[in-house]
Amino acid sequence: MDILDWLTLLSYVALNIDIVLQIKRIYHRKSSEDLSLLGMTIRYIAILIIVFKFAAIGDIALIIGQGIAVVTFGTYFTLALIYYRRWK
Repeated sequence: MDILDWLTLLSYVALNIDIVLQIKRIYHRKSSEDLSLLGMTIRYIAILIIVFKFAAIGDIALIIGQGIAVVTFGTYFTLALIYYRRWK
């Protein structure tokens, strides 16, 4: 892996840290009322499409980074849905 691959992985780490912080915020507040579930749905679909594209390309750094994003954003989205239903 070259320097660009490492920087790509580092950017995915930063993105996932942000998502984990958002998960923590929802969990502690026990609310997702300020989130757009439609927007989150669109982002999750986009993340899934991109992971399939990266798999087709075969770039390991992008596949790993996007795969981690799928898991963390999926957790974030699931938690938002759980607390959205409780809020309503």
